[in-house]
Amino acid sequence: MIKLGPVKDNSPIEELSDHPIVKSLANQDLSVLEEEKFLIFPEQVSGSVDLNSDNFIFTQRNGTTRTCNVVGVLSDGHDELRICSRFSKITEEDYFLRYMLQKILNYNVVNKKLGASSEMSYYDLLVFLFPYYLKKALSKGVYKEYINKEYDDSNIKGSIEIARHIRNNVPYLGKVAYRTREFSYDNKITELVRHTIEKIQLEYEFLLLNEDTKNSIRSIKSVTNDYSRFNRQRVIRQNISSPVKHSYFTEYSALQRLCIQILNEDKTGFGSDEDKIHGIIIDVAWIWEAYIWKVTGWKHYGKPSDLETLNFFDNLGSDGQQHRYPDFEFDETPIDTKYKRHLDKRNDYNQLATYIHLMSSSKGGFIQPSQDENGCQKLGDIAGFGGELFSYKFKVPQEYVDYDDFVKQIKITEDELKALNFY
Repeated sequence: MIKLGPVKDNSPIEELSDHPIVKSLANQDLSVLEEEKFLIFPEQVSGSVDLNSDNFIFTQRNGTTRTCNVVGVLSDGHDELRICSRFSKITEEDYFLRYMLQKILNYNVVNKKLGASSEMSYYDLLVFLFPYYLKKALSKGVYKEYINKEYDDSNIKGSIEIARHIRNNVPYLGKVAYRTREFSYDNKITELVRHTIEKIQLEYEFLLLNEDTKNSIRSIKSVTNDYSRFNRQRVIRQNISSPVKHSYFTEYSALQRLCIQILNEDKTGFGSDEDKIHGIIIDVAWIWEAYIWKVTGWKHYGKPSDLETLNFFDNLGSDGQQHRYPDFEFDETPIDTKYKRHLDKRNDYNQLATYIHLMSSSKGGFIQPSQDENGCQKLGDIAGFGGELFSYKFKVPQEYVDYDDFVKQIKITEDELKALNFY
């Protein structure tokens, strides 16, 4: 496997414009790639406020080839291309992305198998994401479906199987062989998840020690009474031939794809059967917002029902109400995370000015990652009703010895952010 790059997100990559991976994926929108079994984190394009179906991994227009606003790992079986955060040091693995993932997924992997001296492989990243996908799927309850069951007893409740009955019950001893369809929690999906858990526990047990993950594992193990490690390949084949398609179980569809790749230790993806391209695509703007929430614990706004909502109109019922979603509120100050170097002085400014007005706040700010700055910068005072705009630059370490050193440095930046008083 030849490793290309790495390259950075939202950057020109003319040197790779003719590479088969880039040419195959250029101008392919993410909704197509999601259908082709690429893994997209978080699990749905439609569930992201930062990505949409018109976003791409690469664009090729007017003779220019660029990466877009995603990071991840792509491979065609011959070459592997890593797209890293533009705020990471390009000569190293993307420690910034790894650390943010570690933080929001509640892992402590420094000096472990995915720690300081180890480069995170494609397979490592699959395993790394498994507990998150498992928890999301189980939020819909343990998956159950109709399965065929064979019985040989006196409580007939299905179709009698004559051949099996003759083979097993002659001379007649009061039992009848029959088959029935039952709604069961022990099915191809839960068995697939169980096999994945057993594999990960042998190789990466430390990833499963979080209490939420332990509860998820207990839920799966309690229903998979038919589990046998000798049935792994049969279970994999069943799931490959019968993917989850119901829209209600979208989370289980993503978990199913992930488990198949982990168990096969190979990949499925976009392209011809001869040169299949596979990949893990990560919405890094979503990661950045989730990371800041984890670090600060600030009041979080968003469309999911467990997050806060800001009403646009006063004294208006839900039928005509409009909602707005600043990322955070701290001390009555709206805060928006922006995964970009340069703010849009029209849209970004207008957005934050709206939040300041709706919250009757005296100021509002942006939080942006930075390679060389740290701290607050005043952008200006708003005319009319007033209010101050500021930007807080969050310095991502660039000079470090190893991953341990990177973690020590970024924790200092985190402490400075948490200690910040906006007034």
